[in-house]
Amino acid sequence: MKPAPRIEELDDSSAYEKVLTLPYGEIAPFVIGHLTRPTLPMISVWIIAGASLFLTVWFWPGLNYPSAGPGIAAGLATGIILLPLLLIPVHEGLHLIPFRLAGAKDIRFGADLRQGIIYVTAHRFVAGTRLFSIVALTPLIIITAAFTALILFSPDWWKWILSITLFVHSTMCAGDTALMGFMNSFAGRRVYTWDDADKNEAYFYASKQT
Repeated sequence: MKPAPRIEELDDSSAYEKVLTLPYGEIAPFVIGHLTRPTLPMISVWIIAGASLFLTVWFWPGLNYPSAGPGIAAGLATGIILLPLLLIPVHEGLHLIPFRLAGAKDIRFGADLRQGIIYVTAHRFVAGTRLFSIVALTPLIIITAAFTALILFSPDWWKWILSITLFVHSTMCAGDTALMGFMNSFAGRRVYTWDDADKNEAYFYASKQT
């Protein structure tokens, strides 16, 4: 695989153009604006969210299965709040692993509670579309696979809880897939991104030639 260009090379306007500067404070509006764009990554999230929402309704206690377990209120609190909170460090840790394996040294975590986002970023580390896609999809794939297996082998009440949590987690992946879809929207051009965590900004570049 061809090494990613250095930041200085990306700033060379003869070879690349900067196609987006994304301040961290504007991530939520960016994601909302890309939710309905039919890119393959976003469609994947829609499918997982739709399937988990269907399972949430199907396994709802008392609907198709006996109303067992601690109760509706306890189940909703567990599936919507408790388990998603416990998943946050797992989700972000799964983002970190591909960055670390690719050689990123200065990896940072952050949060913007006003936007409801938590993120991991590799400061001044250039990532191409392939690496960024791996970073973006790793939590979605691994956690979805794990929860699917758990749902298959759990008691009915826990099938319901885990389906709720899987739905919540799929919505947590919308930001990753929106950015991935954006990077894949430049057909035939090489696309790279890097973050300046000190300035709280992400930059995206596309080659001027295919």
